[in-house]
Amino acid sequence: MTAVYKIIYLLIDIGLPIFLFSKVNANRFSSKELTVAFLIRIAIMLLPLSSEHVFYYLSLPIYMILLSFLIWRHLSKVLIIFYGLFPITLWNLFYRSISFFVLPLFGIDSLFFESSFYNTILDFIAILLVLLFLKWLKYDFSKLRSDLLDRKDRNILYLTNWIMVSYYIIVQMLTYLEFEKKINTQSYREIMIILYLIIFMGMITSLDRHLKDRLQEKLNFQQELQLINMENYSTHIEELYREVKGFRHDYTNLLTTLRLGIEDENLEQIREVYNSVLKDTNQQFHNKKYDIGRLININNPALKSLLSAKFMQASENNISVTLEVPEAIEPQGMELVDFITIVSILCDNAIEAALEVEKNSFINIAYLKVDKKHLFIIENASKQETVPTPELYSYGVSSKGEGRGIGLNNVLKIIDKYPNVSINTSSQNHKFCQVLEIRM
Repeated sequence: MTAVYKIIYLLIDIGLPIFLFSKVNANRFSSKELTVAFLIRIAIMLLPLSSEHVFYYLSLPIYMILLSFLIWRHLSKVLIIFYGLFPITLWNLFYRSISFFVLPLFGIDSLFFESSFYNTILDFIAILLVLLFLKWLKYDFSKLRSDLLDRKDRNILYLTNWIMVSYYIIVQMLTYLEFEKKINTQSYREIMIILYLIIFMGMITSLDRHLKDRLQEKLNFQQELQLINMENYSTHIEELYREVKGFRHDYTNLLTTLRLGIEDENLEQIREVYNSVLKDTNQQFHNKKYDIGRLININNPALKSLLSAKFMQASENNISVTLEVPEAIEPQGMELVDFITIVSILCDNAIEAALEVEKNSFINIAYLKVDKKHLFIIENASKQETVPTPELYSYGVSSKGEGRGIGLNNVLKIIDKYPNVSINTSSQNHKFCQVLEIRM
C-alpha cells in the first residue's frame, strides 16, 4: 500500500468518530473545537501502544468521552458520558451485528474485513445504518442538553451509561483474548451482542419515550399559559376600550358645554372646561399602557401572548414599557419555538436588569421589517453605566452574578443553527440594547 493510501485511511480513521459524534449528537463543531478534537485523536493514536496492550482496545470509547467533555464540560458528568458513549456504542453494535450475523449469510468471513480498505467500507456501512436507524425511529437526545434533568431522566441515564461501559469492557476484553491470547471467544461475543442489542435498545427507547412525554407536558403547559396570557391581554384591551369609550361619552358632553359657552360668548366657561379636562387629555392618551394595542400588528398568537405577558409583568413592577410594531408582521426565518425562546430570554433578562434600576426604569421593545430583514430590538435601563458585552454569552457569565448567564449562552446555541440569524449587543450610558436580526 502506498504512503498516500495510508495517509487517506489514517485521516478516515481519525475523522469517522468525530463525524459520528457530530451527527448523532446534533453538534456543530467550531473550527477551534474541531482542531482540538483532531489533535486529541492523533495523540491517542500515537501513544506507544501495540495491540497487545489492553488500553488499545478501550482507546476509542475513552477518546469519545474526552471529546464529549471538550464540547460539553459544563454539563453534568452523566450527560458527558452518555453523549460520549452513545454514538460509538450504537455504531459498534451495528458493526459487530453485520460482521457476526449478516456477512456469514453471504459466505463472507469476518476476517475478510481485516484489511484497511474493506474495514473502512464496513465502518461506513455501520455509520449509515446508525443514522438511518435514528432517523427512522426519530430518536433525538439533544434536548437533554437544554432541559433540566428530572430524577427519572437521571436514573435512566445512569443505567444506560453502566450498560454501555460494561458492554465495552466485556466485549473488548473478549476481543483481546481472541486476538492476543488466541482464546476462541466469538460465540460469547455473539451472545453478548444479542443480549446488549435487546437491553440497550430497550433503554434508549425508554429514555426517548420519557423525553417525548415530558415534551408533550411542556407543550400542554405552554398552550395553557398562552391561553391565560391571551385572556389577560384581552382583558387589558377591554379595559382600555371601556376607558376610551367612557372618555368618548364625556367628550361629547364637553363639546356640548363648549358649544353653549361659545354661543353665549362665555369665555370663563370655555376656560374652565379646558383647564379642568381638555388640558391634560393629550398627556392622558400618551400613557404607555396604550402601547399594548400595537401588538395587534403581530400575526402570531403565541408571540403576541408572550409579549403581552412580558409587557404586563414589567408594568406591574413599575417599569415604563414602550412597544413599537409599526406594521403587520409575523415570525419568519426561524423555527417558531426557537424564536419565542430567544425573545422570552431577552425579555426576562431586560425585566430583571430594569428592576435593579431605582429611578427612570424602562424597557423599549420593537419588532420591525427593514428591507429583507426582521429586527427584534429590546433596550432596557441598566444599573451599570457600561456592561462588558463580549463575555456575556459564555456559559454561566452574567452581569447579575456568577452562574446566572445560562440564558444568553442558550441564545447563541440556538442562533448557531441559523446562518441567516445574528444578534448584536451594545451598552452605554446606562442603556443595554440587543438586536436580533433575521435575514429573509
